[in-house]
Amino acid sequence: MKRIELKDQLKGTLIVPICLGIILVPFSMLIGWNLMSLFLFWFVLIPTFTLYLPTRISKNKSHVVESLVGLMIFYGIMVFMIYKHYKTDYFKIMILSFAINFLLVAVITLNRMRVTKTLT
Repeated sequence: MKRIELKDQLKGTLIVPICLGIILVPFSMLIGWNLMSLFLFWFVLIPTFTLYLPTRISKNKSHVVESLVGLMIFYGIMVFMIYKHYKTDYFKIMILSFAINFLLVAVITLNRMRVTKTLT
């Protein structure tokens, strides 16, 4: 792998946790956490931005690794930050959203790759 490609892939990977963190702070400060905002953030915004951000930053055609590694980094940071609250329902929803979002992002990006390959 060329050095430029590696840098490009690294940018595509790191943009996911950085931007999700930037979105998380004002979301939690301004809106707060209730059941609706919890599901909106963890089940709608997270997968949407995880799929969208690497395509804007990285020039690679395959964004599976970038999206999934970025998602794992973000959830790893989140678990590290709030591990003392592991018995709360919010923590359980966050962990459940990781499993669902990981599968969802993997299926969508792999499906996109398959469709792109058949078109070319």
